[in-house]
Amino acid sequence: MPLGPMPGKALPKSDPSSQETSRDRPSATSGETGVFSPLLATSTTKVLSAALWCAAAPPASRGAEADADPQSAEDGSRYRTVVRAPSRRGAAARSPGFVSVIPLDDPKSATPRDGLAEVLSRAPGVHVRSLGGLGQFGAVSIRGSAPQQVAIFLDGVPVSGSMAGLVDLADLPLDGISRLEVHRGWIPIAYGAAAMGGALDLVSTPSDAPAAVRAEAGAGSWWTRQAAAEIRGRTRRVGWAARASYAGSTGAFSYYDDRGTRLSGDDGLARRSGNGYDRVLAQLRLSARRGRWRIGAHQLAVGKRAGVPGPGSAQAQAAGNDQLMSRSIVRLRHDGGARPGTRLEWLAGVGVEARRFRDPRAELGVGRDDQRALTLDVYLSPRLRVPLWHQAWLGVVADGRGERIAIDQRVQRPDGSPTGDAVRSRAAIGAGIELEQFAWAGRLQLVPALRVDGVASRFAVPAGRGEQDDRGRNRSFVAVSPRLGLRVSVVPPLSLRGSIGRYFRAPTLVELFGDRGFFVGNEGLVPERGVVADGGATLEHDGRHGGVFGHLAGFWIRSRDLIQWIAAGTVARPENVAAARVRGFESALGVRAPDDRLEVSLNYTWLDAVDRSGDPGRDGHALPGRPRHDLFARAAFGWRFHPRGVAVEPRLVYTAELVARTFLDPSGRYVLPPRALQAVGLQAWIDARVLLGLEVRNLLDVRTATVVLPVGDRQPSPVAIADFIGYPLPGRSVWAHVRVEFELGGSRRKGRRRS
Repeated sequence: MPLGPMPGKALPKSDPSSQETSRDRPSATSGETGVFSPLLATSTTKVLSAALWCAAAPPASRGAEADADPQSAEDGSRYRTVVRAPSRRGAAARSPGFVSVIPLDDPKSATPRDGLAEVLSRAPGVHVRSLGGLGQFGAVSIRGSAPQQVAIFLDGVPVSGSMAGLVDLADLPLDGISRLEVHRGWIPIAYGAAAMGGALDLVSTPSDAPAAVRAEAGAGSWWTRQAAAEIRGRTRRVGWAARASYAGSTGAFSYYDDRGTRLSGDDGLARRSGNGYDRVLAQLRLSARRGRWRIGAHQLAVGKRAGVPGPGSAQAQAAGNDQLMSRSIVRLRHDGGARPGTRLEWLAGVGVEARRFRDPRAELGVGRDDQRALTLDVYLSPRLRVPLWHQAWLGVVADGRGERIAIDQRVQRPDGSPTGDAVRSRAAIGAGIELEQFAWAGRLQLVPALRVDGVASRFAVPAGRGEQDDRGRNRSFVAVSPRLGLRVSVVPPLSLRGSIGRYFRAPTLVELFGDRGFFVGNEGLVPERGVVADGGATLEHDGRHGGVFGHLAGFWIRSRDLIQWIAAGTVARPENVAAARVRGFESALGVRAPDDRLEVSLNYTWLDAVDRSGDPGRDGHALPGRPRHDLFARAAFGWRFHPRGVAVEPRLVYTAELVARTFLDPSGRYVLPPRALQAVGLQAWIDARVLLGLEVRNLLDVRTATVVLPVGDRQPSPVAIADFIGYPLPGRSVWAHVRVEFELGGSRRKGRRRS
């Protein structure tokens, strides 16, 4: 089937986006837009025509639809060729912001499939915090934001609940995900008004790839194990893929335990308990086309049973958190209409989640607990993009979302206090308009945008229900979020970018009412609002003799009524900070040698996050939970040879991350020590079918660091390396994995042989 535009779908010559690859194309390796990209192995007329067709994708639909184009395949070669395409250039061309594209299907970027937190650490400006070990709770912060300020999407449909609270990265496995897109600074209106920190979109693996069977297996330290199988098929009009996987671990690593009393003589190594998990996942993806209509469907189901280990000095043995989640996503798209280049798209999502938090021995909360919650989340969004005058495109987005949670507290308090049962709901509607004006042959892009959101929360409960002294109220908010983005391509390798925008976020249920475990709620919270501005330059030079890629960006965030989590012992409580300022800069540099033999990338972020509330005890102090310095480096060296006519390509990968010390409370009393963690891995790609890998994390087995607290006798004391107060990170670990893939029908991937 030939590559190129659909019959009867001509692109207007005035669309500058048709001159560049669409941002929907996946990237070939990790890093920033224009930071680290392998050379396009071949540049044929057919590949370029496919890229031109996809370039008309509207900003509101940047996601999986480019991967779902059955017409962009020929002789089974499309699946590999798209991975090799220079997608960072496409991502930059369609956005005035800074976008990182992290591929997951490229064998040269292969990673353990259960480590979303580790993968996100590659992106500039991104800081990931974890409770320790694969499968345990993890949260992401972008440019000093709170994790709740980062909107998370799956194929363009939100999975981060505006009501339910923080998204656990461990609940978002990498199975069936083609790439991750990290948006910073300029946030497209399709991602809503709450993405003050940024947006993360997980894009599914295309279901229209050549028919194939893939199997994966892995094993590592602390009985960590994983197995997965996937089968793909396609006809002329329909593509499908089904995947099932299992992952689990005991999480029983050893760590430094001070028994909650530093320098008391009872410190020593202990074994982590209650840190295991088991998770099963099933996935089904479908795509079909008929004329100018396209439809894609994605069904995801996850079941997980995990322990809740508690702080290292007071471990929980029996506490746990069970989850059963189903999420359905449907995307319907029509190309063309009264004017060529018009696109109408509908996105719909339905999520159902059942959770059970159990603490039968009162190891975490104030008493025994058995809380069950059932959540329903419905999302619908029509999106339209039409050409206007010369080199101008208009995007219109509307979305509606309804969320409902029913909480059933099975353990009754002996003192007759409220049962804890509650039914709460939230409805949100929003609409936005975005104008893309190009000039100077597409080198200048100006994007003014406006979004209006309304949120109605129904949190009041009858007397005797809810939490102790429950003051849940019914509230409504309206927010207007104007934005402006600018991109100027000075010379082909260099582009200047800048944006400014206003954002709004209402408090979540966890922030208002807590969870009886880690977090204590604050029902007096009000919505937070803020202004985000950034500016900088990106550099991209890619040629036959290698490439150099990089960017330098400064950012400034002014928040009002910032919702800030404050550590208090082993729990945390949110508070409104009347005013706060976050500023800093991020930089990234990548170098690629010819034939991809050597790849080096380096990311560094500097943060200055300050409380500006006017409170005498806090004003001018650093905001908690934000490290001042964060450095990430990655180097890979590989070569190719052909013993007995079989292509073999080994690759050695080294990574290092350095994070400065972090304060967890306004007074600076609770401190996370600085850390420097390294990892090394060896991969071998054999005959374009078998991938073998071995990775050693925390290579030097770093478990402790020395800190000096600004209280008491200020005597240096050792503490465990951690991301959250009291929750240690594991020492050295080993992970081995194997992936085998065969195409059905006997065809071979030309793109893989070229790669």
